[in-house]
Amino acid sequence: MDFEALKTFVTVVDQKSFTKASKILSLSQPTVSFHIKNLEDYYDTTLIDRSPKRFIVTQTGELVYQRARQVLRMMETTRSEVLEYHNHLRGSVHIGASYTVGEYILPSLLKQYDELYPGIDIKVEIANSERINQGLQNHDLDLGLVEGKVSHKGLHSTPFLEDEMVIIAPKNHSLQHLTSSTVDDLQHLTWVTRESGSGTGAMFDTMLHSYNIRPEKVITIGSNHGVVQAVKEGIGLSLLSKTVVRHTGAEQLRVHLPFMSPMKRYFSLVVQENDEEISKNAKVFIELLEQISHFKLS
Repeated sequence: MDFEALKTFVTVVDQKSFTKASKILSLSQPTVSFHIKNLEDYYDTTLIDRSPKRFIVTQTGELVYQRARQVLRMMETTRSEVLEYHNHLRGSVHIGASYTVGEYILPSLLKQYDELYPGIDIKVEIANSERINQGLQNHDLDLGLVEGKVSHKGLHSTPFLEDEMVIIAPKNHSLQHLTSSTVDDLQHLTWVTRESGSGTGAMFDTMLHSYNIRPEKVITIGSNHGVVQAVKEGIGLSLLSKTVVRHTGAEQLRVHLPFMSPMKRYFSLVVQENDEEISKNAKVFIELLEQISHFKLS
């Protein structure tokens, strides 16, 4: 199988354009078309249904695309392992992290990792937990650091750090001045939360269900910083990670509700279930992560 043809096909699909792919790969457009035609002949199928006005990847094209990405990823992993064999950890590591981990916990880890392995290029993608897990399933990421437990097919997760969820409210909110409180004080209020697919959003849904809380209105914002700013502006209450509250200077907004049990969760390391698919560069990052964790991760 022609490695360059696979690389060309993946780039064409990613860019949804033969022209853009040719510029990225520094190939002529006829060469790009030649690579795609060779693949179609090899698999005896049409991979891309193309005309001047449309670009559609066929079902078989999607299958070849997913497998090609895995092949390219394995080739990169093999290259890194060969370099390591010659006593040089080089290449790259692609880390996915959910917002809370990526914004407030990961940076200090990256500093230590970079000092230990300066020859490794580090790429970080920050998104909600669901998108990070999907990236791992698609072999776009070497490892993930997310909130909560993961049960996605082909992935294995291990907790590495405990976290607590807390409620914050605007300074002038009635909850800030109550000497005692009950769950009734949380009914029919405006809440600000993270989007569906985020670990924080999942914890918010759990809280509503556990205490039978009925919000008047729920406002969804796709970042921790945005949620905190919304609460500071007086829009409503929020359930957020204690880590986020501490790092965003929002501790003075925290509301203590004695009737509520502490809401604990874990940050989890997520990797491929098959150990052979985990690159050496990812494994040494995991070893570093174990040094700050109470758990055995490898």
